[in-house]
Amino acid sequence: MINKITLSIFAAAVTATSLAHAKQPEFSDHHCKAAETNAQHYKNFPSALIEAQARHKKIANVHSARQSAAQAAQGNAHSQDSSDTSYIMGISATPSYIVPVVFHVYGTVHNGDTVNDAVIIDALYKTNEDFQGQTADYADIDPEFQSVKDHLNIEFRLAGIDPNGNPTTGIIYHPESSGAGNYSSSDVKNDHWDNYKYMNVYIQNDLYADGVTNNSGVAWYPDSGMSDDGLARVAYNGAYLGTNTDENFRSVLTHEFGHFMDLIHTFEGGCKRGAAKRCSRTGDEACDTPQQNSWQMNPGDGGILNCMGQTINWQNFMAYSDQYANFTQDQVDRMINGLNSSSRASLWSASNLSATGVAN
Repeated sequence: MINKITLSIFAAAVTATSLAHAKQPEFSDHHCKAAETNAQHYKNFPSALIEAQARHKKIANVHSARQSAAQAAQGNAHSQDSSDTSYIMGISATPSYIVPVVFHVYGTVHNGDTVNDAVIIDALYKTNEDFQGQTADYADIDPEFQSVKDHLNIEFRLAGIDPNGNPTTGIIYHPESSGAGNYSSSDVKNDHWDNYKYMNVYIQNDLYADGVTNNSGVAWYPDSGMSDDGLARVAYNGAYLGTNTDENFRSVLTHEFGHFMDLIHTFEGGCKRGAAKRCSRTGDEACDTPQQNSWQMNPGDGGILNCMGQTINWQNFMAYSDQYANFTQDQVDRMINGLNSSSRASLWSASNLSATGVAN
């Protein structure tokens, strides 16, 4: 099978000869700065941390409800197979969650690659496939994780109606700019659409206005204060959007969307034997994703056994992976809990889907 590993290795070999891609961000320990930015946010705004702690206490309820539903449906709830006709061309015909999205694009050439409607539409479609477990890689993961892999029946749709009630493509082009990855970005403040109605994605090449153009993206966890101020967002580098990069690395957009719904890096906190008994409160706070020694753990570099000799879920969307393939059950519980938070629940409400032009 030609999977993402093969494609990623090939792409790395090709791009190594290009000045535009002299350094692949997948080999940088800070290509996604979600850990640092969210930690700083909680330090700057203690009320945000209190809100997060209260939200996380509800995850157990989601887990219990999903377990009960699965048992009632004889283990078939939240699963689909190739014969299930509710999935058409990789996109669910009956998504449990629909989220209206607006892309703000600043400049159309990023590291020599063009960002246009076609690239964005393709990227969003493939991100939906990732979340729904509709890619070939979903079936091609290590056997240790076949029983805990999971998907979320969610669809991110480009908004069809703008905040003024006018028709929109959900893709807005702005003059070239930078810094959308900085908390108080003026572009975000000035150009955002209501955070309680739209998921805002900002596409720039230089995310931190520091001249570095190979940072891939950043996102913040759910927080009502950020949504109140119009600052909730995903910031992403157009050079790594959809067909502008290789098949594996385009899933970093999925990775960032995971952060937006409250997922943490699988390698957060490293590997500590004492943390194993506190897995719901340490690391990525998901007990079915084994701890990682570091961010750099793939078959081709740091190996896939952690400090306790366990195989890690190196193919997880929230890792830095050479083969992005899956979420786990605990991660899906956490995302569902995040979607029901005060800063995300209105996005997928029936009234909002109609108001933003994305209802079925």
